[in-house]
Amino acid sequence: MDVFLVYLFVATATPLFLWVEHRKWAVLHIPFVIALWSVFIYYVAVPEFGGWGHVTLWSLFVANLAFAHIAAFMLYAVPFIQKQRKKKSTTVKNF
Repeated sequence: MDVFLVYLFVATATPLFLWVEHRKWAVLHIPFVIALWSVFIYYVAVPEFGGWGHVTLWSLFVANLAFAHIAAFMLYAVPFIQKQRKKKSTTVKNF
């Protein structure tokens, strides 16, 4: 559960990292973060969570995990790949 709580904080910070360059992605991610926190608070507060509660919690967790990885790829990998392609195309033109 400690790892899950740490991930909640990371998922909460993801829209902040996206805000400058990908504002639409950040706004799209905010409802998922709110839902994840809501389900987590409900999980902590209610002793009998039930099967559908666990399905909801883990579905939101997986969705946020996928979104965070896609966001990290968009923020860090795509600019690097574009820079490498541009660098490669300029070196090919020079020969």
